[in-house]
Amino acid sequence: MPQFRYRAVTKAGEIVLGEIDAPSREEVIRRIEYVGQLPIEAELASKALLDRLSAIGDNGLSARDLTVFLRQLGLLIGAGLTLEATLQTLGENSHKATARFAETLRSAISAGDSFAEALQRHPTIIGPAYVAMIRVGEASGKLDGVLEAIVEDRARNELLLERINSAVRYPLFLIGSAVVILFFFLIYVVPQFEPVFKDLGGKLNGGAAFVLAASTWLRTNLDLFLGGSLAVVLGIWFVLKSRERRAQIVGVIAQIPGIATPMNDRRTVRIVRMLGLLVTNGVPLPDALKILRDIVVEPRYVAAIDNLHEQVRKGRRFSEALADSDILPPLALRMLRVGDETGDLAAVASHAAHFYEHKLGIGLDRLMGAIGPMTIIFVSVVVGALIMSIMTALLSITDLAS
Repeated sequence: MPQFRYRAVTKAGEIVLGEIDAPSREEVIRRIEYVGQLPIEAELASKALLDRLSAIGDNGLSARDLTVFLRQLGLLIGAGLTLEATLQTLGENSHKATARFAETLRSAISAGDSFAEALQRHPTIIGPAYVAMIRVGEASGKLDGVLEAIVEDRARNELLLERINSAVRYPLFLIGSAVVILFFFLIYVVPQFEPVFKDLGGKLNGGAAFVLAASTWLRTNLDLFLGGSLAVVLGIWFVLKSRERRAQIVGVIAQIPGIATPMNDRRTVRIVRMLGLLVTNGVPLPDALKILRDIVVEPRYVAAIDNLHEQVRKGRRFSEALADSDILPPLALRMLRVGDETGDLAAVASHAAHFYEHKLGIGLDRLMGAIGPMTIIFVSVVVGALIMSIMTALLSITDLAS
């Protein structure tokens, strides 16, 4: 007989934990209520462990690892293997993180979960949109086709994300290099000239005096500076860890001229492509709209999608409800309206996503072409100003000696 773990509240308000053998979960709840307790949860003992093991199974599995895992899973299922046999095969022939993830999924399925329910235990690994597609694929018997569509979408997103990272990585590298150079300059170079500068006293120019003061302060308070820098880094990490704070930051960045257009195109690509993908793979439109709220991060767009979902759920035509929102740009709205009216929303959404993805690529290329030179100029001006201030002071010493 299956063993269940349960939590319940006594009449005194205390929470109690326990295990019980019963033929079903309903019987467990009936027995708890019979003794005058209020049941909170009751689940198979094997499943109770899975929630704690899920986080362990997630460790070390990167986004690219998951894409490879899903591709191999789809290929093996398409070749005729059962889902459990496929997961066992991948668990025995993959690296440690993927093998652990596959074994966690297989354990959940063995305990009675569907594949979608097993994946749902790993929200940090795979999003709800893909889980919804897999649930439909399981029900329709087309799981291998759904997995192929998911892999293609993930590969496309990874390629686009790599382009965005490239646009940011080079400027950050230049700024980081400049900070290291300035730190070395103030800590090790300026002190070599400090005795000479002190002889000049009040005759130092403003730039040289500032550099000397900054070098002296930094060497005197090096521990404070490094501790403060560490605190800033940890503070930034803490802020970015919160989805709400990240959404606020993204909302502010999206208002910056020159960055706003690529940001809007990126959001449009994600919304339209995921909408087409969900509808193509059999997810009902109201459910697809509900899932889309997890695709965007800005609060106002989340609220707009919630409102759109509510209107469609109540029976309003999708294109009409979408036209009253500011979720998508006008051209995307017109394209989706045509798809909705002709009954070919999935295909039109795919074409719209391709169009805006191409537009985003052009915008990123322009942005990269502007940010790189601007960063080089900024770094050159800062480093050059410090060098010029020192050189001017040294030339002053030469003039006084003459």
